[in-house]
Formats: sequence, structure tokens, C-alpha cells
Amino acid sequence: MSANKLDALIERIASEHGIILSQDDPVLMMHTLNEVLLEQNEKAHVELLSNYQAILEENFNRWCQYSTKKSNAIINASMSNAQLTRDQFLESCIQLIDERIKSREGQETYDLARISRQAAIINLLASTLILVSVVTIFLILL
Repeated sequence: MSANKLDALIERIASEHGIILSQDDPVLMMHTLNEVLLEQNEKAHVELLSNYQAILEENFNRWCQYSTKKSNAIINASMSNAQLTRDQFLESCIQLIDERIKSREGQETYDLARISRQAAIINLLASTLILVSVVTIFLILL
């Protein structure tokens, strides 16, 4: 403890309590000891907080990697499922069109073409919706 701080402490004790302490008073020794202990405690707390921050950052990075892998897996599964559904739907529509053309029924062919067009539009909308939801999930997870 510097002499100025010690003198200021002696003056403060004298003004507040009416007791004059000397430079070698044991009370001042206890005050200095308390200051040293507080400094050591502060250093220990800073180190503990630094270690805790490092652990939190490491866990955050792990979580980011894990969530990125999971979101990519979900996106890939969704896209595969959408493609499979689309392919199955298109195959069934093509089979229906082939059957109608072979039966040479004009009105039914027209209706089937209209239904196929509607199915294609619905398929396009569904694909767009899946793409939007995948992008939204990906952005949320970031």
C-alpha cells in the first residue's frame, strides 16, 4: 500500500471515529492484508471467468457444427422426399395420359391434360414451398 493511501486511510479513520492510528498499527496491517487478499481473489475470478468464457465458446462452436449438420441432413432428406414424391406423381400422370391416349377418348384426354397441367402447377408450388421452408429452417438455425 502506498504511503499516500495509508495516510488517507489514517486521516479518514481519525475524522470518522476520532482515533489516531500510527503507521505500525496492527489494524493497518489487517487492512493491507485484506487488500492483498482482494487483489488475489480478483485475479482468480478473472481467470475463472476467462476459462468459463472459453468453455462457452467451445460449446457454442460445437452446437453450431451440430446444428449445421442436422439442418443439412433435414434439407437433404426433404429434397429427396420431394423429388421422390414428384417423380411418383409424374409417373402416375404419364401412365394415365398414356392410357387415355390409347383409348382415343377425346374429351377424357382433354380432361386428363387439364388435370395434368393442374398437377404440374401443384407440384411446382409444392416444390417452391419446400424450398422456402428449407431456406427458412436453415436461416433460423444460423
